[in-house]
Amino acid sequence: MERRTLGELEGFSLASILALAIAIASSVFGIGAIAQTVLPKVDVAAKEWETRRGGYTISSNFIVDSRMSAVIYPAEPFSKGDIFDFRTVRMADDEYFVLQECVSSDCTQGHILQVWTRNGPLDQTGHAANQFWIPHDGKMFMWMQRFPMSGGGSASGSTFSGYEPMSPPLVLNPVGTPEQFHACDVAAAQAKGPVKVISNEHDGSQLKLRFESGATVFIQRLRALSD
Repeated sequence: MERRTLGELEGFSLASILALAIAIASSVFGIGAIAQTVLPKVDVAAKEWETRRGGYTISSNFIVDSRMSAVIYPAEPFSKGDIFDFRTVRMADDEYFVLQECVSSDCTQGHILQVWTRNGPLDQTGHAANQFWIPHDGKMFMWMQRFPMSGGGSASGSTFSGYEPMSPPLVLNPVGTPEQFHACDVAAAQAKGPVKVISNEHDGSQLKLRFESGATVFIQRLRALSD
């Protein structure tokens, strides 16, 4: 299966993709050489988007990257022990919502933590299907990928069953049956890149995201209250 690098993703300029990687690395690692990078504005009214319930601060303070319109990340980086909550009200069988982290200082290599489909996570590791426990501090971000299958897929279904955990940022390498790969042009889908967000709005302590494909999802962060 052909792999695609960031520079090969169509629909986003190389400059935009490099700017995202630089912003990600700068916000986490404080690298001096890129310290002048201007990150998207963080709204200081985050308290309006928080509630306290059940021993947790529940927040919807996420940002949609203004340069690419397809990448979402928390205004305040995730910390170990946070819980990322994902729910969908509309997704197609060929859509995958990805939670990924940088594993190198320049963010040229990423690690996929979880992938959700309309039926739930592809690799459930948490206590609940819609929640993922953040294992450590780090720079993490989210995005949506589509892998259309011709003829509605195969006997194995139109949704891939897994994914490779290590990949460049914004690249999802699926795992599935030969029939599924025959029905889907994975390389073409990867080249097209992530699905753009067309609107986002705060619904209490949830952020509602609508994608150009028609998908609608809700995300929030839960953080345990300090004693």
